Amino acid sequence: MILDILTVLFFVLGFALIWWMLVERRRDVLHGPYVTNLRTARGMKQSDLYRKNAENCLLMAEAAQGEPAYNRYKRMEAAWLALAEEQAWLDGERSPVDPPETTIGK
Repeated sequence: MILDILTVLFFVLGFALIWWMLVERRRDVLHGPYVTNLRTARGMKQSDLYRKNAENCLLMAEAAQGEPAYNRYKRMEAAWLALAEEQAWLDGERSPVDPPETTIGK
């Protein structure tokens, strides 16, 4: 008798746990870090935000103290610009055969 009650209790708790995990996973997928918002809170497109980061890297490169720091910021600028172009293509802002936009610091 007690074994039957415990068995039913474990089954019910097991199903409740599985259901809870599925609900939490669905919530994480729909609202988690994997969902990319095309516009930030200020209404800026993600690709424009990446270009802004590249511009900041250009400013830091111009103010850099020494060649290694300058080169590091220039590489970061190039990476942000490449990411912005990729995001613009993913968002459908431009065709993959369109030439890339001119870079900020060149």
